[in-house]
Amino acid sequence: MAESKKKGDDVVQGVSIGLLLWLFFLLALVALGYQVTVSIILGGLGGFSGGWIVAWWNSDEPPSELDRPKTMEEQAGERRTAPGIAEAQARRKCRERRTPRGRVLPIPRFLLTKRKRRR
Repeated sequence: MAESKKKGDDVVQGVSIGLLLWLFFLLALVALGYQVTVSIILGGLGGFSGGWIVAWWNSDEPPSELDRPKTMEEQAGERRTAPGIAEAQARRKCRERRTPRGRVLPIPRFLLTKRKRRR
């Protein structure tokens, strides 16, 4: 008989790898000359991240979106990702109306004209 893998085994393996990574990062950062408190914090972050990745990598559960196939009605109701030609043209017209013609920067014209000095 094939042995079934328990869900808790992934977590236990992730925690053990996380602790080993924390110890590795702690010693490496102390050897590089960082303060002990900074090494503990950064090592903990690295160990937590590494343990989480190992637990996720070894998990046999599929992602929740892939649990059930989509029905034909759901597939028909989804919007297509590529916009139509009319929609793209309407977006371009709207964008052109918002962009000032002939000027790259929206600087008021009175700042660009020369002023006469009063004496």
